[in-house]
Amino acid sequence: MWLIEPYTLQIAQFPRRTIIQAIEAEAEQLLLQRGGKVERCREGYLYEDYLDVGFPTLIILWPVQTRFVYVAARGQEDSDVIFMAALLPESQTELHLTYDYRPWNPLYGPFEEFFTLRVAREHLFA
Repeated sequence: MWLIEPYTLQIAQFPRRTIIQAIEAEAEQLLLQRGGKVERCREGYLYEDYLDVGFPTLIILWPVQTRFVYVAARGQEDSDVIFMAALLPESQTELHLTYDYRPWNPLYGPFEEFFTLRVAREHLFA
């Protein structure tokens, strides 16, 4: 059971930027078709921390009028935790930003946060 936090509903009034670590091909294609962008170049980052990490990072730009809602983690323990659901303008297909941990160093740990943008398997927007 998904617990949507309705008070977090936001509608982008201008292109909105999100930094993630991975994007599935289908999600990227949909984002680009609806006016979003995916930047893979490390130049122009606002924070130097993103230049020092050992994993790739991506900047995605959500188009204007994208709707966002945050999802509570309760009840998601057996699958990828959905952090945020997004509904692109003029689209019925949701994108989910999933949140997980992966080892920073496979031998010694610790874990790092890892965000992946993917096409939703289940719809959360009513």
